[in-house]
Amino acid sequence: MHNSNQNAKEAKIGVVLTDLEDWTASAFLKNLRKRGVKALPINLSTLSASISTSDFSFFNADSEYLKLDAILVRDVGISFSLETISFKFDLLRAFENSIIVMNRPKAIQNAANKFFSFYLFKLAHLPIPRTIVTPELKVAVKATEKFGSTVVKPIFGSQGEGITKLESTQTESKPKLAALLKERGVLYLQEFVPNPGRDIRVFVVGEEALGAIYRFSRKGSFVSNLSQGGTPVKCELTEGMEELAIRAAKAVGADFAGVDLIEGEKGLYLLEVNATPSGKGIKIACGIDVTKRIIDHLFERLED
Repeated sequence: MHNSNQNAKEAKIGVVLTDLEDWTASAFLKNLRKRGVKALPINLSTLSASISTSDFSFFNADSEYLKLDAILVRDVGISFSLETISFKFDLLRAFENSIIVMNRPKAIQNAANKFFSFYLFKLAHLPIPRTIVTPELKVAVKATEKFGSTVVKPIFGSQGEGITKLESTQTESKPKLAALLKERGVLYLQEFVPNPGRDIRVFVVGEEALGAIYRFSRKGSFVSNLSQGGTPVKCELTEGMEELAIRAAKAVGADFAGVDLIEGEKGLYLLEVNATPSGKGIKIACGIDVTKRIIDHLFERLED
C-alpha cells in the first residue's frame, strides 16, 4: 500500500493503456512525470501473473515484476475473447486489493455495460430514454413500432461504432433487426430523442463538473462521437447539466467520467457514462486538461 508520507519522487504510478500515441494516455504520463513521480505505461495484454501458496505477483515478458503505488486506467482495450477481457479486469481487481486503481474496475464495467448502467441510472432516478433489451425478434419489432424512431446499440460498444437508427415505417427494419439479433444474440433498443444534431459531454472528476463540450454530428449522420467525425465546440455548463452529470458518474461509481447528455423536447436526458474518457475534445474546445485534475484527485485519494 502506498505510504502518503513517502517522497513523491519515489512513487510509481502505472497508466493502463493500449496506445502510447493516444492523447489522453500521453497527457497522463506527461503530467504524472511533471508531478515528480515515476509513471509507467502498462498494457494489460502483456502482463502475466504468478500464483503460489507463498507468492502472488505480476510481471511482463522481460520478467520485470510490477511494484506500484497506484494505477490510472486510460484504456483497457477491446477484446472479443471472454477469457482475455476477464483476465484483464481480474488483473485490475487483484491490483485493487493492495493499491488504488482509478477508475475502479467495477466502475469501468458498470459504465461499459449499457444495459446495467441504465439499470443503475433508473435506481438513481435519472432521466433516461425508454429502452428495451431483448433476445426475441418479436419483442424487438414491437419496440420499434412503439418508439417510432429507434436507435439500436451494442450492449458493449465504444466510439459510436455499431449503432443503427431504424424507423418503424421502414419495410426493411424487421430484416435488419433479425440480422443484428443473429450477430449479437441480444438487442438493445432505445427510443430516439429528437435533438438539435448534437449531444453534450460533461467531464466529471470527483464531485465536480470541470466543463463540457457540444459534439456536433457530421452531415448525414446522427452519431456525434468525435471518433465518428463529430466536432467539439465549447458548451456553457448549466446547473442542470452539472447536477445530472455528477449524479450519473456517482451512479456507476466512477471517480472521473465523460457523461453524455442530450437535449430533448422535455429537457436533458442521460445517454451514457464513459469511465475511460478521452480528454482531447475538451482540451481542443475549452483549453481544459482534465488529466491534471484526475491526477490531483488520485493524489487526494492516496493521501486519505
